[in-house]
Amino acid sequence: MIGKSLLHYEVTESLGKGGMGEVFRARDTKLGRDVALKIMPPELSGEPEREARFQREARALAALQHPNVASVYGFEEVDDVRFIIMELIEGSDLTKRMGNGPVPVADVLTIARQIAAGLEAAHDSGIVHRDLKPANIMETVEGDVKILDFGLAQAWIGDEQNQIESSATPTITAAMTQMGAIIGTAAYMSPEQARGTNVDRRADIWAFGVILFEMLTGKQLFKGESVSDTLAAVLRDQLDWDLLPVDEAPELCRLIERCLERKAKQRLRDIGEARIFLQDGGANSSLLNFTLPESVMAGESAPSTKNSWSKLAIISFVWLALGSVIGWQFLAQSPPTQVVHAMIPPPNGLVYQLNDLYPGVPTLSPDGTMIAYTATNAENETSLYLRHIDEGVPMKLSDTEDTAYPFWSPDSKFIGFFDYENKKLKKVAATGGSPITLCAAENGKGGSWNHEGTIVFAPSANSAIHMVKDIGGDPVPISKLDSSANSYRHPRFLPDGHSFLFVARSNSNSELNQIFVADLDTNIVPRVISQSESNAEYSNGYLLTVKDGALMASAFTPDQPKVISGAVPLVDDILNLDGAAVAGFSVSPTGSITFLTGNTNTSDEPLFWIDTATGQKTPMGQPGEYGDVSLSPDGKLAALEVASGDRGESDLWLLDLETELMTRFTFSAGSEQRPVWSPDSDVLFYASTVDSSNQVIRQAIEGQGQSDILYESDQVVFPTDVSPDGQHLLLNAFLKNTTSNLTRLSLQNLDAGLEILKSSDSVSSGGGAYSPDGRWIAYHVQSESGLDIFVMAAEGGNRVWQVTTEGTVYPKWAKDGTEIWATGFSGDVVQMAVDGSTNTFRVGGRSQSLTANVPDAEGTYYDLAPDNSRILVIGGVRNREVESSLLHYVTDWHSALAR
Repeated sequence: MIGKSLLHYEVTESLGKGGMGEVFRARDTKLGRDVALKIMPPELSGEPEREARFQREARALAALQHPNVASVYGFEEVDDVRFIIMELIEGSDLTKRMGNGPVPVADVLTIARQIAAGLEAAHDSGIVHRDLKPANIMETVEGDVKILDFGLAQAWIGDEQNQIESSATPTITAAMTQMGAIIGTAAYMSPEQARGTNVDRRADIWAFGVILFEMLTGKQLFKGESVSDTLAAVLRDQLDWDLLPVDEAPELCRLIERCLERKAKQRLRDIGEARIFLQDGGANSSLLNFTLPESVMAGESAPSTKNSWSKLAIISFVWLALGSVIGWQFLAQSPPTQVVHAMIPPPNGLVYQLNDLYPGVPTLSPDGTMIAYTATNAENETSLYLRHIDEGVPMKLSDTEDTAYPFWSPDSKFIGFFDYENKKLKKVAATGGSPITLCAAENGKGGSWNHEGTIVFAPSANSAIHMVKDIGGDPVPISKLDSSANSYRHPRFLPDGHSFLFVARSNSNSELNQIFVADLDTNIVPRVISQSESNAEYSNGYLLTVKDGALMASAFTPDQPKVISGAVPLVDDILNLDGAAVAGFSVSPTGSITFLTGNTNTSDEPLFWIDTATGQKTPMGQPGEYGDVSLSPDGKLAALEVASGDRGESDLWLLDLETELMTRFTFSAGSEQRPVWSPDSDVLFYASTVDSSNQVIRQAIEGQGQSDILYESDQVVFPTDVSPDGQHLLLNAFLKNTTSNLTRLSLQNLDAGLEILKSSDSVSSGGGAYSPDGRWIAYHVQSESGLDIFVMAAEGGNRVWQVTTEGTVYPKWAKDGTEIWATGFSGDVVQMAVDGSTNTFRVGGRSQSLTANVPDAEGTYYDLAPDNSRILVIGGVRNREVESSLLHYVTDWHSALAR
């Protein structure tokens, strides 16, 4: 190529070669200047759609002009050679500077500021780099920084939804002809890139953080002997924060940590924030809401979840000292006499109870003088505590063990709460004393109390909202669970004391929850007024919700049909307990607010066997982000649902139970979940969801793994079991205008469509499972306890037999058909003796010896081995690790918002 001419460009020198093509120095004879020509790989040829897209993207890149971005002048083609004309940068790339060891902090600030400025300009134009690395960052002889190859990866690969894995070279472009290949250099890929999922500007922010880390430390952050090893390090390795010079540049180190959050939603949101921060030489840390790297705690051993409060206390007090505890810059501007902001730790030696199952989020009294919350000690004992704002020592309320979801009486004299051990709704005086039982509540999910002595509450995870008087009595349902949600929870009375908010938790992890306004008068139809990632609270003319990880305030009055757009962000990184659909904030009518920031860690849950006779636990395989498990009938494999990105999507993997090796089974876009085995263990049936399309798929385990679409709907549908003769598939189907239905699909006659076995507009049923002889179907359906197990004849008929009465779901048959196993909402696994050997069905005694996981709408997180000797469990009881700040208390959020 050297010595040749391409149009009016004379090629004079080779400058280098990479995955995106070879770069040459050339002389532009028309304009009399030197330029860089990037000759594109020949794979571009022969694909008109991709070539057209590339040309469109190249034109967009040419429109991007910024001092810290190498300019693109044009895209040309001559004699089947396609090339990009770019600005020629004289200097050396960043790898040379970094190869000499740690870069001085002052130089890092200068370089980082320019990188951030270039990234900001590109992101504002809708362009994402996707391959940011030291080799793509040039330092000119004048000391200016230029980013090269901006957006070429995006231009080349596009944003197709189909995602597959690639095992290509360090700059992973060998699979360019495959839609959705992993793009980028392995050591600088974000976790979402490493998983092969779609990415956005936060991928560049991750790479920016890696580069800053390596400049400061002189060490490569992620490396391995192979690309796969490096990608694994990106996804799993613990970061060595001790290498960072925290004492010399604490704010810069905080910036790096925020860029290197593995979950994209927790990562720094906008590179412009970093640019502003760096523009001041790292002095203005109030612009960013950070935690500190663990090296601040140098000399301390890594704390357990139970003891993490001490680390977090130190972190939070450092925040306070720096004036950067929250994202409300206007709060810092308020006069101290008008707005007071304090930090409140949990009781000495305890942690706030913030798991997804039984949280006790700190809750303000209506008069704004007290906070009620639950806290847990090192022995995992949880109790209800009361903290007066003007007193330093909290009070433990007696006989309140195993409690959750505290809420206040309107006069601030009593606290309502749920007793999970005894399955009751109770109240206790704020002055102390013995709690009083009000009514039964199997698995309570929040309540609220009005001035007329009426309490509205959610008695379980899958029931309607109920009401009961504060003197006790029989609760009365005042809503019906709609098919669009899997749970109603967190009711909150509005000021009139008659209407109330509640949350309808979405059936899909990728959708927001609906916020309803309902009324004690059941003739008034509930209406949707907003959406939220968690609960909603009303305060002084505003509705507070959570969106994109931030606490938002929207102007709202209860008589409005719905919330109008124009929400104002109050707090970034508000703590949100996704599974519970509740966030860590509380408001009082006085205008005060409490809140927690932080996140829950749902990754790396262990797998282990539990022996059904002894209860002994044995680890199995590697920890991961698992969502469901299904054991093959031959006992050789487990099908696992594994998270595949930060958008709630998942794929299916196969775990060899003998070798403990994992192999990926599905590669499609969207989510694949709810695996069900054929009786011969040769085929998997599963649900696939892409956008609004829901499919039931059949796919062979061996061979080419061909897949067939058995059923498709715009409503949620998923398989639950296959008949022993392999001729029928049981499914849960959310048909139009109904709740979950127990249905059946003939695998011999797909055109016949779904056969509805159990259906109702208001009663949910599903979780169907065939008996080993194929004569009976066990399923769960709504009953007086919420949901319970029933059995019907597989051939139909009106007669049904109730198996459980205490609230259980997801039946599983013992191999010999003499037991049905089911899961209670406390995670207890119960076994019911049954006899279906005659023309009728008989139910015997009940036993219980195991605890697995609390079931939810996504399923139960264990499966029974074919010989009944053990169960394979995901993560035990799912008490997910929570990292949070101390409790923030602010006296007047409303005036702060007005500013």
